[in-house]
Amino acid sequence: MRIRRLRGTELVQFVDELWLPFAREMATMDDFDTLADSGVRVNVLSYVKDRFSDADIATFVAEDDGLIGYVSVEKRASPPVFARGPRGYIDGLFVRRGRRREGIASALLERAEAWARRLGCEFVSLDVHADNHVAQSLYRRDDYVTKRHRMTKRL
Repeated sequence: MRIRRLRGTELVQFVDELWLPFAREMATMDDFDTLADSGVRVNVLSYVKDRFSDADIATFVAEDDGLIGYVSVEKRASPPVFARGPRGYIDGLFVRRGRRREGIASALLERAEAWARRLGCEFVSLDVHADNHVAQSLYRRDDYVTKRHRMTKRL
């Protein structure tokens, strides 16, 4: 298995093989993540292309006879009123079902953290579904700690 930066020539493959399966899986956990009924693929491609061209966002893929997982990380500035620098934000982490529990997710997180560290980030954070106990266990094992709870309300 090898982890590397996503290439511009792979954006369609990335969307079809990793991003959409990830989004569909997340939607089964929480209807907040339900995908739109029409035009999803075109809109996702546009979204992914925009993020790909942003220097403050990186997507890394794991490959081994094809793409098997990814992590997307952003550099986010802290408001100047706080005594902290920028932070990295893990926007998505996914490994194909048949390849889970092989250390791929941890390796992807490690690569994202190294990227954020090189860009001067002091922390890295992420959001995880309240019912996604497997992911929470992974993050705790990789030294992530709960600092706040995000609460939502449907209007």
